Amino acid sequence: MITCKQVTKCFGDVTALSPFDLNLTKGEFVVIKGASGSGKTTLLLALGGMLRPTEGEIKYKGDNLYQLSPSELGNFRSNEVGFVFQMFHLVPYLNVEENVQ
Repeated sequence: MITCKQVTKCFGDVTALSPFDLNLTKGEFVVIKGASGSGKTTLLLALGGMLRPTEGEIKYKGDNLYQLSPSELGNFRSNEVGFVFQMFHLVPYLNVEENVQ
C-alpha cells in the first residue's frame, strides 16, 4: 500500500532522513518512535504528501506521490491520510466537525 525506496530528506547540510526502504501493507499497525530530532515528523510529512523527499520515491497504491499533479496530491491528502498535529491550529468559532473538514 505504501512503499518507500531509498527515501532521503536533507535540509541544507542536515540529513533529516538517511536513505531507507519501507513497505507498509493495508491493516498493518506501525509505531514510529525516536528521540527528538530523529526525523519522525519529517517521515510522516513525507508519507502524507506534504514534504517532498530530496531523493527516492514514495508510492501509495502504486502511484508515486510526488509525480501526482497538485490537485491529485490534494485529493490524496484529503481522502487517504489524516493527521493530528501537536499544535492543533483549530479555528475557535468552528465546531469539532467543521474543524476537521
